[in-house]
Amino acid sequence: MQFPSVRFHSSAAAARTGRDPRSLSRAYAAGDLVRLRRGVYLPTADWLNGTALSRYALTTASLAVCGPAPVLCRETALIAWGLGFARVPSHVHYRTTRRSAVGSAAPVALYGDRAAVLAAHSATTPGTSSGARRLPSGFPDARHFELTSSSVPLRIPNLGLSLLLEPFDVAFPDTLHRLPFADAVVLSDAVLAGRGLHSVTRSRDALLALASGLPSGAARRRMVAVVSFADEGAESVGESYSRALMRELGFELPRLQVWLDRDGRRIARVDFYWPRLRLVGEFDGVMKYTRSKEFSGQAPAEVLVAEKRREDEIRALGERVVRWGWDDLMHPQRFGRNPPPGGGPQGGLILPRVLDFAPRYGPGQCPKPGAIPARRLPKLLGGCPGGVVH
Repeated sequence: MQFPSVRFHSSAAAARTGRDPRSLSRAYAAGDLVRLRRGVYLPTADWLNGTALSRYALTTASLAVCGPAPVLCRETALIAWGLGFARVPSHVHYRTTRRSAVGSAAPVALYGDRAAVLAAHSATTPGTSSGARRLPSGFPDARHFELTSSSVPLRIPNLGLSLLLEPFDVAFPDTLHRLPFADAVVLSDAVLAGRGLHSVTRSRDALLALASGLPSGAARRRMVAVVSFADEGAESVGESYSRALMRELGFELPRLQVWLDRDGRRIARVDFYWPRLRLVGEFDGVMKYTRSKEFSGQAPAEVLVAEKRREDEIRALGERVVRWGWDDLMHPQRFGRNPPPGGGPQGGLILPRVLDFAPRYGPGQCPKPGAIPARRLPKLLGGCPGGVVH
């Protein structure tokens, strides 16, 4: 987890320095500060100008502003350990030794004067009215009971704060079996490849050993299924999530990171490849373009031109190319659409329909039972013949 450099304000610190703590309340009421938790404030501009993940990080860090922080656990601990999620968690998770405190705590009122904050937020984007903008929401706490919990300190030098994390080998298995399949695969791929921010790496055997220590058979089976499917060849959160979604929808699984050659010259290394279908799949993460200067030294327009030339060379080999991005992953039904009339891969096709794509399914058959929750099948695939859903 990366913590932006900001200045927290707290009622306790104000009192210690002889300032009037009520000045913070007045600034909050005027919309100049947001309140992350009782007595802890942050300049509104710092809150609004960040990403959802940076806001989550700041909410987590605010636990340590007024005193010793509790031990972070589950998703929050894993993000602090440097693992990336497909979506920012909805809660900040930490341990409590009081059974009466267990559960989700309602977040404090984040904004004092919403109208003033919304007007200021809209002013940062020229041509956008306040009615077209929404203020980002806060993150409530989720407290989980643990009478004795070991911890690892995490120092945040730029904020002058310290957080406590559950050890990785405790937090990872405790979290993985609770997550949806695709989200769990994202984490497992990253750990096998050492792809996280702090390069935490475990072998598949080590992860399976962690699964054996889970308290219930159902939890063990869920984690074993995820770890067995995981593949360190996926090179990003988006690629991992794509492959897991293909598995849930019953698609034939592709090979990962395949080099395509032409006349003895390497043309391109592609994200996904289905040799039988001569089909290339590419996941387009937005950072490839928005942060192209940082990653490759090229302007976004230059990256687009290079991608077009690369794709033309791939097509010249006789391969089809399909592309998708985060918006498609967040709407999985698009993976099952047919191409529109007169359209091809460029006309909206993400991946072929399950029944056309996967040779192991005969006409009219559903994906393997358990491959995707039954409640989602009617929406994604139009239901099974005769109204029978696995």
